[in-house]
Amino acid sequence: MRCMGVISNIRSESGRDRLDTKRTMNKDIWKNFTTDPTTGVTVLTAQDSVILYINEQSLRIFFNEIKSADELIGKSIYELGFAKEWADERNAIHRKIAETGEPVLLRTVWHGKQQFSWMSLISPDEHDDRERILVITRRLASGEEVEHILEGEHEVFNSSVIRLGDLQALTPRELEVLTLIGQGMTIKEIAASLFRSVKTVENHRESIGRKLKKTRGVELAAIAKSAGLVVEDSSRKRVNTDS
Repeated sequence: MRCMGVISNIRSESGRDRLDTKRTMNKDIWKNFTTDPTTGVTVLTAQDSVILYINEQSLRIFFNEIKSADELIGKSIYELGFAKEWADERNAIHRKIAETGEPVLLRTVWHGKQQFSWMSLISPDEHDDRERILVITRRLASGEEVEHILEGEHEVFNSSVIRLGDLQALTPRELEVLTLIGQGMTIKEIAASLFRSVKTVENHRESIGRKLKKTRGVELAAIAKSAGLVVEDSSRKRVNTDS
């Protein structure tokens, strides 16, 4: 009996050790994850989109002006100066995730940069009885990584709104032309694609150069790739003109 008691104690202590190790690992993983300078992390309530946590990278991604996390914690996205269309879209996605339990991958162009947000449900637990949404956001320029995401097994939803930052001065047609320049198309190829004359496209290209203060085609292509533009972005609703 004494032997069995010793074995039982060993098992009990082993179980506690495993639990303590798991908690330590979770804390370490969370710390490393949230301090990653390339990844924005936000936690919000599912029903009313109140911010419970936001890291520095998310602050840089979503806000042009300098803000601290303390200014945002406890406030809903409707209280933070975002366009109502943007907030309504996000809040609807959060509620849908809470209803279905299914994560959502959302593509947005914000401050003139393409970003992908992976949104998933955090179920209530002993620490918080609310359903919460974990949002992981990364800015990505055009390239193989984006192609891999777009061709992956998860459907990518495109935001219906766009915030263009330095590209705001461009007309929808100019944004379209800039996108195609970024895809490596020549003026003649762009003209054929848009069913416009070469002269018309050349005029658009010159106007883009003046507005962006870039005259070389390679510079314009780099801007388009950095922004991660696709042709459909030219027709999305523009919100909150950046200063």
